Amino acid sequence: MGNIIWFDKEGDLTKWESQCLPIGSGFLGASMFGGARRERIVLNEKSLWAGGPCENRPDYRGGNKRGRYKYVAEVQKLLADGDYEKAVELLPELTGDGDFGTYLLLCDAVVDFELPSGETVDYERRLDLDKSLYSCEFTVGGVRYTHEAFASYPDRVIAFRFFCGKRGGLCFKLRLDKTHPARISAEDDTLIYNGEVSDNGMRFDARFKVITDGELEITPEGISVRNSTETVIYFTAATDYEMKYPSYRSGVSPETVTAPLVEAAAAKGWHNLYNTHYEDYSKLYDRVTLRINSQSTDLPADKLLEAYRKGDRAAMNRLEALYFQYGRYLLISSSRTGALPANLQGVWNECNTPPWCCDYHINVNLQMNYWGAYNTNLAETAVPLIDFLDRLREPGRVTASEYYNIVSDESAPENGWTAHTQCSPFGWTAPGWEFYWGWSTAAVAWLMQNIWEYYEFTGDKKTLRERIFPIMRESVRFYTQWLIYDEKQDRLVSSPTYSPEHGPVTVGNTYEQSLIEQLFIDFLAASEELSEEGELQEKVRGMLPKLKPYHIGKTGLLKEWFEEDAPQFDRSQIQQNHRHLSHLMGLYPGKRISSQTPELMRAAVMSMNDRGDKSTGWARAHRLNLWARTGDGERAYKLLRGLLGDCTFENLWDFHPPFQIDGNFGGSAGIAEMLLQSHEGVIRVLPSVPEEWESGAFTGLCARGGFVVDAEWENGAVTWLCVTAKNGGECGIAFPTNDGVKNVKLKLNAEEAVSVVSRS
Repeated sequence: MGNIIWFDKEGDLTKWESQCLPIGSGFLGASMFGGARRERIVLNEKSLWAGGPCENRPDYRGGNKRGRYKYVAEVQKLLADGDYEKAVELLPELTGDGDFGTYLLLCDAVVDFELPSGETVDYERRLDLDKSLYSCEFTVGGVRYTHEAFASYPDRVIAFRFFCGKRGGLCFKLRLDKTHPARISAEDDTLIYNGEVSDNGMRFDARFKVITDGELEITPEGISVRNSTETVIYFTAATDYEMKYPSYRSGVSPETVTAPLVEAAAAKGWHNLYNTHYEDYSKLYDRVTLRINSQSTDLPADKLLEAYRKGDRAAMNRLEALYFQYGRYLLISSSRTGALPANLQGVWNECNTPPWCCDYHINVNLQMNYWGAYNTNLAETAVPLIDFLDRLREPGRVTASEYYNIVSDESAPENGWTAHTQCSPFGWTAPGWEFYWGWSTAAVAWLMQNIWEYYEFTGDKKTLRERIFPIMRESVRFYTQWLIYDEKQDRLVSSPTYSPEHGPVTVGNTYEQSLIEQLFIDFLAASEELSEEGELQEKVRGMLPKLKPYHIGKTGLLKEWFEEDAPQFDRSQIQQNHRHLSHLMGLYPGKRISSQTPELMRAAVMSMNDRGDKSTGWARAHRLNLWARTGDGERAYKLLRGLLGDCTFENLWDFHPPFQIDGNFGGSAGIAEMLLQSHEGVIRVLPSVPEEWESGAFTGLCARGGFVVDAEWENGAVTWLCVTAKNGGECGIAFPTNDGVKNVKLKLNAEEAVSVVSRS
């Protein structure tokens, strides 16, 4: 039984986020519904955006207003003096200009098929995660029809294949819908759709090359195929976007990219093209397997989800493992080297006004997209994030200068960079246009955890030295200049701070203090790995103990705001059941709250109980990971049940609502966190496995230090355990047995595998 999301009925063409099945190559995305007589294919090219520098915005500055640091300093002083009302009055001065832009739909391809009269029977559409292949099959009038599609990263095309069981029985017309103002033309066997985005003049080119054994006619109105048995359409698209400040344009005509790609794909042919795609995809996807109990049921996705909600044990086992692999599939499909990182919807988007601009939100969402990149053995998918953050440094220096008076010049060219809640491919690093969601000074410190973990899990010192460390170092420079001493709190603080996305503006909230502390700790660890020592490292060592991020309130909860016990603190501004748990960054994804800090752990657990389990999709995924870190497998499982049962569409996409892909990624990461943890310096196998997962097996999960772990278990006890060292080294490993937890120390050579527990 493979990992397949399938349906026995057509999808509703009007319900994209709940009914479609997605394929993607990192650069391109397509969403399909499995329509028999009419199919809708939603097409995306990830760099196609409105906004940014252009003739309409000759003074584009990434949202940065000039000279805001004067107001920031005034707000700091007012807060320090206790004059909250005046400080709040000035907060609108600490915002960006609001001209942000948005991720755009490329177009829809609508395919109308001429079919015999009669009912559609024996229908099935499926997304095979193991093969990275979409297919749809059905019978009408005794004739069998097959539609297939895949998105190839190596060849940068999406291929669609239509096949008819009756010779010459395939007839269809394809037209483009929801297009931008553009030119649609025909060139031999290729439909060409190109033009410029009206907002910013971004140039794009999309091509549909048709190979058919039937009669072909292509006009500006679309593609017509008649009397065919098999037709293949090779699609690709590109823009003149380049991730390079300040122009963000390559100067290269997109057609010089797309034309050779579709020609090469057609020359290769469907089968060879798929083989190349599968070889590339499987090298990533096949690294990890997961079985939970027997997983014996095989229901269509909508019925599987329905059975899951009713507590059907077989459906629970099946869906949880499938959902885990779906998160990995989506990450491979939406984040590959050379492309932009996965956005709020990965790479998929059905309109030109998507929720939250389908952007890069960095107060949890972009971070969560990559939580599962490392422990589920997909470190390569994080390279686009490293590239993106590297390219944010230059515009981020403008924000550092205008809002924080931290200036980079010839004498100090990399003196500090920052960004806030929203980022775009055009270097938007300014605060948002409203303070209460748009200000997030420590968001970049949080992102530094994502890229530092690339090294922790892979041990790739070359990438650490050449790519990751320079980004971290400049971020650290920013925070060492930003922090100020607060006499009332007797510590170094970030000010003003706002805990996403609720409560009042305060001084030194736990969210910012804890993230900056973790960055300083990780920076010193990275410096030690690279034998880097200097004035900055010495400065960080002196500042680190003065941050004091964690404080426990009178009720035993971990404080979210340092001043929350003060008389002037307005409790009415606090939402007890708020989706964000921003003061618990030290528990997850950070490492400062752990079993080694029992007092803080108790306070964190009390805080999670106080905040509650019910929330939106991504927030339940966050809670899942938090509870997994506590070692409470039953509570973690409750969160997983809620995520799947209450916050998942029929096509297994997460809903916030609406659809946000971070819940899928966070859920997959959380399942891995239940099975394997390594943040405390010891590899713990099955640290948060619930009683419901009484038996199972996994292969390929990763631990820090470059170790790969395979395991099988029965009745909660490990019956087989193998550890492979990618780079060699020592590790401690703890795992449950029938006689309690067993601890073993290993010393392995590079690529050496050791069976810690052998199969009987």
